[in-house]
Amino acid sequence: MKKLLLFCGLLLCARLCAGQETFPVNGPYDVRPGQYAFINATIVASAGETLTNGTLLVKDRLIEAVGAGLAVPQGYVVVDLKGKYIYPGLVDAYSTYGMPEAPRAAFAQGGFGRVAVYTSTKPGAYGWNEAVKPEMNAKAVFHADAKTAEDFKKNGFGAVQTLIHDGIMRGTGAVVTLGDERDNEVMLNDQAAAHYSFTKGTAATNYPSSLMGSIALIRQTYYDAEWYKGQKEEYNISLDEFNKEQAIPQVFEVTDALMVLRAEKIAKEFGKQYIFKTDGKEYRRIDAMKAMGASFIVPLTFPEPYDVEDPLDARNISYTQLKDWELSPTNPATLEKAGINFAITSYGLDKPADFWNNLRTAMDYGLTEKAALNAQSILYRCHQAGTRFRRK
Repeated sequence: MKKLLLFCGLLLCARLCAGQETFPVNGPYDVRPGQYAFINATIVASAGETLTNGTLLVKDRLIEAVGAGLAVPQGYVVVDLKGKYIYPGLVDAYSTYGMPEAPRAAFAQGGFGRVAVYTSTKPGAYGWNEAVKPEMNAKAVFHADAKTAEDFKKNGFGAVQTLIHDGIMRGTGAVVTLGDERDNEVMLNDQAAAHYSFTKGTAATNYPSSLMGSIALIRQTYYDAEWYKGQKEEYNISLDEFNKEQAIPQVFEVTDALMVLRAEKIAKEFGKQYIFKTDGKEYRRIDAMKAMGASFIVPLTFPEPYDVEDPLDARNISYTQLKDWELSPTNPATLEKAGINFAITSYGLDKPADFWNNLRTAMDYGLTEKAALNAQSILYRCHQAGTRFRRK
């Protein structure tokens, strides 16, 4: 009898070891493998594939199979979705979800104004300019935000890329799901892309103070990083991290089409390929945008109609503003017709509810449903990569 109890105890220990967690369980250990079969649904498996009377099998929050005519295994909870649709979960390619607000830069005061700050005030073996901080990683400061996540989920999003929106070289962004688990369990990719801009942000160093200075600083950093590879005289955290990040996608935020062209010159000089997060006005230079062969992340931030009832107010509205009001909703369709790869982001919208309103407006102006879905979806067949399915 003692041997039998010992054997059963060993089996129990083996079972617990197999289900080991890195966090202690507060309460009884109760893990139930959810097994669900969603049947008779119209499943939009991808932008180019729609299944009628399809079946979606989910086991332990993983998509196990999707298709028409699938047999439902025993033990699965069957949910009949006849007359309903299942769409892919959306992905926002550019957000600051779960990121702390960037602190205001602290400038020393003296005399009649600010004291000039020529080199970094940040302690440690970092680079000399605080606006260049490739060592910053979104994964290190990310914390799930239930309220903001709910706004995303109401719009159909299941995952986002989040980044530290501060500085010229902003380090790496992370891809996280919008689940309500702990931070450790929602991280999908801890280094999804390296991020850049022409904006200094909260850096205390005075330089750069102009666009020309920002461009010069970016170019100098590329040259410094190349030199750094072949020397053994010093250790520089910023340059070391910068070199490591060159193997992942490079995302460059710009404010208009002309800034895209300026950033593209840098890309050509150093043999890089940027993904441009823009202001959504590529229609102004669509031929040049197409010629670059780059990909874009575009917002759905369309101007509101201007009040021109008063002639005095109408005189203050420029022709450019009026054309932007007229043509901004056509931008996604213009990109599609030009054959340019692009993703759609909700970043920059005043209200989460504006996302679907503006997306429908873009479709009214020519954006096809297929392109809209391609621009912001995770295909359901991503179960091959182990993507978790969230019931919410």
